[in-house]
Amino acid sequence: MFAFWYQNAPDGVEIIPTYIGFRQSTPETFRAGIQRAEELAEQLAGYGCTAIVVSGSPPFLLEGPVFEQEWGEALSKRLGIPVITPMAPHIVASKAQGITSVAIASYYGTELVDAIVRYFDHFGIDAQAFPGYSRPGAEPSALYSTSLSDLDAVDRYEVYRYCKQGFAELARPVDAIYINGGGWDAAPAVDLLERDLRMPVVFALAAEMWRTYRVLQIEAGITDCGALLRGDTSTAQIRTAAAGRGDRAGQSWPQGRGEGMTQ
Repeated sequence: MFAFWYQNAPDGVEIIPTYIGFRQSTPETFRAGIQRAEELAEQLAGYGCTAIVVSGSPPFLLEGPVFEQEWGEALSKRLGIPVITPMAPHIVASKAQGITSVAIASYYGTELVDAIVRYFDHFGIDAQAFPGYSRPGAEPSALYSTSLSDLDAVDRYEVYRYCKQGFAELARPVDAIYINGGGWDAAPAVDLLERDLRMPVVFALAAEMWRTYRVLQIEAGITDCGALLRGDTSTAQIRTAAAGRGDRAGQSWPQGRGEGMTQ
């Protein structure tokens, strides 16, 4: 994750990384990471950071979108700076491109995949999931269909093939592919997939980066990780339906179906 942020940082932007340090993909480990994230966020605010980005969606998938919003807003108020939480940018980025349906690609097991489907559904986006990526010869690990250590060997072409195969087997059409997870080399596959599937690819880390720079009013200008980070208004030509982009997209929570999910 850090390499992706560091390599794509615009001139004048300093990135200070800290790590929760997940070594196991169990519910207990992930939930404990939320408290650790608060501790690290306070340290970063003390270093003079002007925004905090929390990466790693499994803890917040387990807790749900209402918890994520309330947690992020409370932490932002306490620190006095914006806090970008993991899942919200994926919804905002999807809505900014006019996406109403997605196919989910991940290396997660059923529990987390189902949580992603519920998360998108909460915001009125129809979601259907590919089976979690399973690398030949690799073993699943707790909530993951492929362990983090095995994901180190997964390259862009494996991500590409997995998404293409899943797309071909979908039960109904979608507007976009959504890729979750920073543990595999998915970023270089985004442009390839957008080109060949002719639709947007919402990659989790790219969406987090896009939203962060929108909040900070910085033009990212990243050219090799999809239309979203390019700021490419030709997104509508890539996908099969019209796309739209609001001026304030990325600066507020989208309207959800549940209570407490307003701007």
